[in-house]
Order: sequence, then structure tokens, then C-alpha cells
Amino acid sequence: MAEPSSTRRQIEQASRPALVRLSSMPKPLLPLATVLLVALGLFAPLPIALPALALVLLFFLWIAYLSWPVVSTSGKVLRGVMVGLVIAMAATRF
Repeated sequence: MAEPSSTRRQIEQASRPALVRLSSMPKPLLPLATVLLVALGLFAPLPIALPALALVLLFFLWIAYLSWPVVSTSGKVLRGVMVGLVIAMAATRF
């Protein structure tokens, strides 16, 4: 396996405190927050919906980036589908 780039190492290092904090939260909190943001993105007025979906999209992209080297092909496909779904949800709001 190739050595990670310095940019990747910097992003992983910068992400570590947030990941530690997320892992210390109650387990149902993150999925519930995600569902809430998606619901806001689908049903709230546009000025609220788009930032909510943007947060979900950024979170999914961040997690996908961090996990990409170690996840299986099916996991990579699932992450891509999730990102695509969030983008599709945002596009339907226009």
C-alpha cells in the first residue's frame, strides 16, 4: 500500500479531534441529527433547506474521504450513492 500524501495526513490529523468527539457522543445522536437535517432539507423553506443539505453533504464527503483507503469496493459504492442522493435532494429543491 502506498504511503499517504502529506495533505491526507494533515486532513486526518485535523479531523482527529472531531472524530474523537463524535465517537464519544451517544450512538443514536449522529443518525438522528442526520435524519433531522435531511428532513429539514426536504421540507423546510429553501433558505433553511439548502444549508441543512450542505451540512449533510459535507459530512458524508468528509467521512468518505477519511475512510476511502480502508473501505471495500461495495463500501465505496455506498458512499458514492449517499453523496449522489444528497446532491439529488438538493437539486429537487430548486
